[in-house]
Amino acid sequence: MKPYVQQLFSSALLLVFGVLALLVWRRFGPVRRDRPALAWSLTATSFLVVGVYSTLQSLLSALGAFIGLESPLYQFVTQWSPAANLGRGVVSVVFAAMLLVLMVSRRRWGARMAAAAPLVLTATAVLSTLVLHQVPYTGASALLTGMALVAALTAIVLMGALFAAVHRDGLDQVLWLALAAYTLKETMTVSIMAVMAAWTMTYARTYFSVLYWVGIVIGLCMVGFAARRLQLSAGGRRVPPAFEAVHSMRRPVHG
Repeated sequence: MKPYVQQLFSSALLLVFGVLALLVWRRFGPVRRDRPALAWSLTATSFLVVGVYSTLQSLLSALGAFIGLESPLYQFVTQWSPAANLGRGVVSVVFAAMLLVLMVSRRRWGARMAAAAPLVLTATAVLSTLVLHQVPYTGASALLTGMALVAALTAIVLMGALFAAVHRDGLDQVLWLALAAYTLKETMTVSIMAVMAAWTMTYARTYFSVLYWVGIVIGLCMVGFAARRLQLSAGGRRVPPAFEAVHSMRRPVHG
């Protein structure tokens, strides 16, 4: 599979997951203000923003390459790609931080934050890209290091959010698994980007191909989780919080 096709497929899966997450949230009905429902809302917003941004960039890259590497379109995409790649990473970090806050804050604050998420995350995508475009591009190593850092921050904060969700019953089992899969993807991104930045770009095409395949496989898993959650919602079936069975095994300790 050509790298541009891989990149487009991987990006489109994030967008599909965002659409399905939005449909899941709409199925909650009158209880949309509880923490698990708000988590679906926040997740939907993030993946719609990142998915649209990433898919559009991938589509323009593929189209520009098809027209010709010297075409104005390809040159435009190449010029803005470093800032766009890092900008999307900043959006993911902000999403992870907002999810963590949602897991540990009062429900009223969480509802306000979820309502503000579309504006906040869209503004983050635009402003971070514009600001980062002004930063001098010093080479592939610096860009890859930056991408590794934002992926690392995303993974670390998401791990904290997933842990808090277990403690506070803040995510249902399906969304917890989907976000755990995404956290795994970000962790693997850190490793691959760090290897390229510190070692060599000789095999960059192979490294990116591996990264895109990882994104495709995990993206398919996330879409499958969201589709299953939507199916359960349509059938009116309850989806328990993450690790509810573990909580039920707790026994009071008598001194």
